Amino acid sequence: MVLTPEEKRLRAARRFGRIGLIWTTLSFLFVPAFALLPGWDPPGAVAVLAVLFVAALVLHVWRIRQHIRVLGTVAPAWYAVVTSLVGLALVWVGAASSPTGWMWAIIGGILLGDIVAGLRARFALLWVAVAVVVSAALAFQAASYVDSPLVIAQQVTAAILTAVYVGSFWILDVERLWWLKAVTDLDDSRRTAAQLATTRERLRLADDLHDILGHALEVVAFKSELAARLQEVDPVRARAEMEEVQRVARESLTEVRALVRSGRDTDLAAELAGARAVLGSAGIVLQVTGDPSLVPEEGRNVLGRVLREGMTNVLRHAQPSHCSIEITPNSLVLCNDGVGGDGWDSDGTGTGLVGLTRYLEEHSGRLQAGRDGGTFRLEAVLG
Repeated sequence: MVLTPEEKRLRAARRFGRIGLIWTTLSFLFVPAFALLPGWDPPGAVAVLAVLFVAALVLHVWRIRQHIRVLGTVAPAWYAVVTSLVGLALVWVGAASSPTGWMWAIIGGILLGDIVAGLRARFALLWVAVAVVVSAALAFQAASYVDSPLVIAQQVTAAILTAVYVGSFWILDVERLWWLKAVTDLDDSRRTAAQLATTRERLRLADDLHDILGHALEVVAFKSELAARLQEVDPVRARAEMEEVQRVARESLTEVRALVRSGRDTDLAAELAGARAVLGSAGIVLQVTGDPSLVPEEGRNVLGRVLREGMTNVLRHAQPSHCSIEITPNSLVLCNDGVGGDGWDSDGTGTGLVGLTRYLEEHSGRLQAGRDGGTFRLEAVLG
């Protein structure tokens, strides 16, 4: 599968985000080496710290796996309780184990990041503030067990450094998780945008096909019926009407091919000429007000489509004797009589008008359509 440049960058960003999380996990391994280096550990402290270290590592890896599966999830209550106890125990036992035992607070800070990740800002900051105060207090109290002539200085140092590590290393962990979530959300947004673009294109294609084929088939049906009625009365005109049917069919086929090539254009003047021909052949009086050439070039295609859909509806849903078209530089109004009780929905809705409304909204326009007694009025306004 060939990846686009955007997909390559997103994959690279996700890969670096995961590398950062792995690096955060590996930092666990450096803490025991430096914290236990002086060899001041009282009997049993190493075993306790080893158990707490393994527990912290397992909890951290479990939380990372949860975030990779579903990013942004809040830590379960049991996890928050167990991880808090493990982190505070590491801080307390570590501070009591050696003069450099305050380095265990680094792991405490990382575990704190695992707990607050996914929480709202105010809850996360409250949790961090409480954790920093409690950790510093435990380190201050635990450091008094260290056999040193400078006990007070050792206590203050342990408390300050513990507060700094716990209060800062949680940011590193949360930042890694946030970065991974941001990249994943960006990738999801890109996929959603692509799906929406595909859906929008399908809707556009469906609307255009309805516009082309609906109009063509209505004209073909109308003129075929007219030719059948004229076959015995006026064979020459009947033949002319059937030739017109052939012309409309060929033009529709050409437009469908142009639609596939995204080169279809619906000109207002051409549609107006077609409306004159169709209505004139049926003996329907058409009154046109306005000049299509005064409509800006961009608007001619839009209003041309409106006129085509309007004429399709006139042929399909009404038996008019009079029809009027009013054209201004930014609008088109189509009115026709002959709308029977079952000839049109009372609210003027339908597949064609729904698609036409959507089409006008895409071009910063609006559509109003509805019936008033036996008359139907369709108005399209641009801008």
